[in-house]
Amino acid sequence: MDKDNININQKKFLENYARTLDAEHSAHLAGYKNKNSVTNVKKILDDPKKINFLNKIIKQSAQKLEITKAFVVQKYLKIIEYAFFEDENGLKEPQLALRALDGLCKQLGGNRHEELKNKKSIFENIEGLDPDKI
Repeated sequence: MDKDNININQKKFLENYARTLDAEHSAHLAGYKNKNSVTNVKKILDDPKKINFLNKIIKQSAQKLEITKAFVVQKYLKIIEYAFFEDENGLKEPQLALRALDGLCKQLGGNRHEELKNKKSIFENIEGLDPDKI
C-alpha cells in the first residue's frame, strides 16, 4: 500500500487513466474484472486521495511533455512539404501551405508586416507636421 492507501491495481488504473482518459480500458489494464470494474472505478474517482494522486501523475506527465519551438517549426515544415507536393493537377493544397507558412513565420518572428503596417511614421507623431508636405 502507498502512503495514500493506493494499492497496485488502483495505481495502474490511475496511471493508465491519466494517459488515455478511457476509464473502461484503464480498468481492464489494471486487472479489474468486467463485472466489478465500474464499481471499482467509481470508488477510485470519488476518493479525493486518489484524485490527488491522479493530479500528481498528470502534473509529472505535463512537465515531461515539453513542446519546444523547434518541434513546432518541424511540424510546420512537414505540413508545408505535404501541401506543396505536386500531383498531375498541380499543388496538392495551396491554402494549407499558405496557412502553414504564415504559422511558421509567426514562430520564427518574421511576420512583422502587420506591425509595420500599423506603425505610425515619426513625422505623424510630431504635432502639426503633415507628412505629405515633407
